[in-house]
Amino acid sequence: MAETAQPAEQWTPDSWKTKPIKQDVVYEDKQGLETVLSRIANLPPLVSGAEIDRLRAQLKDVAEGRAFLLQGGDCAESFDYCNPTAIEDKLKVLLQMSLVLIWGMRLPIVRIARMAGQYAKPRSSPFETINGEKILSYRGDNVNSIDPQNRQPDPQRLLSAYFHSASTINYVRLLLSGGFADIHHPKAWDLGYVRREDIRRDYQMIVNKLTDALGFMQ
Repeated sequence: MAETAQPAEQWTPDSWKTKPIKQDVVYEDKQGLETVLSRIANLPPLVSGAEIDRLRAQLKDVAEGRAFLLQGGDCAESFDYCNPTAIEDKLKVLLQMSLVLIWGMRLPIVRIARMAGQYAKPRSSPFETINGEKILSYRGDNVNSIDPQNRQPDPQRLLSAYFHSASTINYVRLLLSGGFADIHHPKAWDLGYVRREDIRRDYQMIVNKLTDALGFMQ
């Protein structure tokens, strides 16, 4: 007898609260936390519905074999990473990797950057030991500080994470709208950070071939 498919659970912004929380953060300032959450709930969304729909369409192409998914970024971001140089360097790495994949696979590449909001750092234990002293674990910049003297969870950091995310996303949008990812200008994605000469040489060969091909097509 065929099994009856179970209906998918209806998702809501609060449905996660019905799930078990294994690594919860305990805030001493409960009222401060509610105030911050209420303010964040009334702030503009970080992405638009049109952007979400476009990504869904691109992921459909990936699932059906018409494109390839490339995802990259940090395990956990720091607020300090919200600066032009750090953002540009991460985009360059993704663009360089995708250029090689495009050349080798002859497929469109859907690039997903693990950035602009990756400020949480899960921990299996609420405590860690540093210099023989047991202190609260570092949970990411949106919870507490990496400084051992400042590990108390601070709800204001959630608000700071929102604005760091917004700043990062807006700068990425500015770069992309200005042609930063234009495949016609791959030489702009320099490899100054690559130490191995053979890797730099192989990549440059691909760039030169692609540039010549695009030049011929134009």
